[in-house]
Amino acid sequence: MDDLMRSKGERITSLYEAINRRDVEGALAYIDDDCVYEDVNFRKTFLGKAEVEAFFAETCGNVPEDLLFVIDDCAEGEGETVALLWHIELAGIPFPNGRGVGFYRFSAETGKLVFARDISEPPLKLGRFALLIVRFVAPLARRVLKPAAAQSSAQSSAQSSAQRYPGYAVFLGIFTVIYLAVLILSPRDLLLPGDPLWALQPQTIQELLDQSLNFFFVVPIANLLGLTVIPAPSVHPVTQAFFNFAEAWIFMFLPLLLADPRGYRLPRPLIWLGAMFLTNIFLLPYMGLRCVTEPDPHKSRGKGFIARSFGWTGLVVGAIAVVWFVAVGDVGDLGQRLGFFWEMLRGDRVTIAFALDLILFSLFQGIILGGIMPPGHPQRGLRWIPFWGLGIWLVL
Repeated sequence: MDDLMRSKGERITSLYEAINRRDVEGALAYIDDDCVYEDVNFRKTFLGKAEVEAFFAETCGNVPEDLLFVIDDCAEGEGETVALLWHIELAGIPFPNGRGVGFYRFSAETGKLVFARDISEPPLKLGRFALLIVRFVAPLARRVLKPAAAQSSAQSSAQSSAQRYPGYAVFLGIFTVIYLAVLILSPRDLLLPGDPLWALQPQTIQELLDQSLNFFFVVPIANLLGLTVIPAPSVHPVTQAFFNFAEAWIFMFLPLLLADPRGYRLPRPLIWLGAMFLTNIFLLPYMGLRCVTEPDPHKSRGKGFIARSFGWTGLVVGAIAVVWFVAVGDVGDLGQRLGFFWEMLRGDRVTIAFALDLILFSLFQGIILGGIMPPGHPQRGLRWIPFWGLGIWLVL
């Protein structure tokens, strides 16, 4: 009890000292029975002394003995509040990305901790990319997080095709951030193998350039026919086939987006260009925003010559990609090619990105076509046939 009569700054410092000693019972002496403890590294809020005890025990049992919390500054606020700046040291050496802040409130009755929020430094430094993420997500958040009155008035008029889906929009906004942070920006081998965008190796850049030069197999096929204006770069046929199949699929998305009745207010050609020549990250916000956009009062714009030409091009390139994957090049039989592809999926981030994009293309194709073709439409079943269903719908 004498310890609890000390200043709040001394009490929070003593709690951290107990954690550094791995003395869970000593730390719990400063925890109120009704404590609410938040650590932003955890999705769960720890409610009550028993849950805080389990959290302390897990922390103390899973970190090295020489990893310690070092308090840099302690500021006592009004009432029973106190704030800390701290960092982590391992064997006396400051740990990378190991800084943090904490806010704490003690009970005026018991003198024990009733609320805590610890915020630690994130391992992934997004920098200016964080601002870009905010710019992408802000329009979505602005539409979704409307005042309740505005939402109720919109809901009262929505019955069928005009219905909005804010839940899906929020999910896609969160997924966009995760896609960017994990697939494109996360450091090598932290979450995924391979190099992030900001640390691409010259070899990886050259491979991407070679694949791009062989776009839609134009140069390799010309070389095979004896028309060698420029020599085709040497690219593994499995990699080349996979790359071009993905590019043919997103290529066919332009007329699909232009026919989407929910996308008429969005910059569809610019979104398609970004997805086609950079990354699928451009298509994700589109899919989120269309969930909270009313359909075009004139419905779908229909299909014409451009749609059919894009469809035939995509189908032809897709068919060539399948043949290229299976039979072109002296790189072994189908089993060996599949084995090579599996190894690429396990260790190459570019391949992982394209594989995830194909899954997303399947979902997005079905969703958009479902909005274009009403129930009972004779071609509606094509929407869930990946790639080929979209191509056939475009040319019909």
